Amino acid sequence: MKNGVDRNRATFTPWFWSYRWAARIEAVIVACVFAGVVFIMGFLFQMPGPLVVHVDDDVREPIKGARVRCTSPDGQTSYAGLTDVFGEAKWPGLAKGPWKCDVTPPDRYHAGTTTGYAVVVSRHPAMWTTAIERPGRLSVQVVRPEGAPRAKVAVRAVCGNETWEARAGLLDGRALLFVPHGVPCRVGLVRPELPGYGPSTQRTLSCETEPCSEQLSAGVGQEASAVLKPSLQQWLAVRPPPEPDKPSDH
Repeated sequence: MKNGVDRNRATFTPWFWSYRWAARIEAVIVACVFAGVVFIMGFLFQMPGPLVVHVDDDVREPIKGARVRCTSPDGQTSYAGLTDVFGEAKWPGLAKGPWKCDVTPPDRYHAGTTTGYAVVVSRHPAMWTTAIERPGRLSVQVVRPEGAPRAKVAVRAVCGNETWEARAGLLDGRALLFVPHGVPCRVGLVRPELPGYGPSTQRTLSCETEPCSEQLSAGVGQEASAVLKPSLQQWLAVRPPPEPDKPSDH
């Protein structure tokens, strides 16, 4: 002390630096916590990003329901799924490296499987985008004969080796068929093979006994139309049996 002033400044000794056992234990715990945080941050930085496969058409509209299968770089593991309303199928946390992905569009596109690759890396998503051309559309109007009972008759398009079958509307008699674009097709009434719509296994039409259209085709995303006018006998020949009444709850 000089002139009434204490020249010795107060010092601060951290609790961790003391030689007490409790302080040593706390120091070890703090060091472990910091080491754990550093390890977790390093692990997060090394985590692989998600694998995303995006499927859209030629006008960049997403395609829902496309079948996607991706195979790991070593070929030992594969994942399969369907694209959602955004046209995407995704899988997080996959092994790093080039993944092979196969995309099969819905049946109405009449297109084969497309193959591509996406490389999974750390943190960033691996994305592969493929585009499928839209099919052609055939709008068919079936004219119900006067006095004939209403029915959802089946209409089939035969386009070489490709087919599509659908049911005409009960009230408006319209059927929409999806066909491969640019391929000549014929449309006719048939006995139903499918309960709804889709590709048919039968690639023939009975044009000798049932009404058929002339050859017609539609381009990518385009629509062509046809009208079928069956006679009463032809209508009754292809008319599906009436659906049974649903059992009541009582």
